[in-house]
Amino acid sequence: MTKLLIQLFSLSLYTLFVGFCFCDGFKLHILRKLIWSFVFIFISIYIFKIKNEFDLALILPLPTLLATFFCAYEKIRMKNK
Repeated sequence: MTKLLIQLFSLSLYTLFVGFCFCDGFKLHILRKLIWSFVFIFISIYIFKIKNEFDLALILPLPTLLATFFCAYEKIRMKNK
């Protein structure tokens, strides 16, 4: 039970950092933030159902890459305006 709480706390900190600080810092469109959130939630639930724990090594790579891609795209898009 303690391990699960630590994993949830880690995921919460990750969501706070990436979802709010990183995505808001690049002023992402709300649709891109929602896409990122749904991907993150889907992967988290899927991994939890398979392993009965939140395996951060399996959950974090795809949402991190997606956020990086969205922010790079937004930066390029704003530069071209």
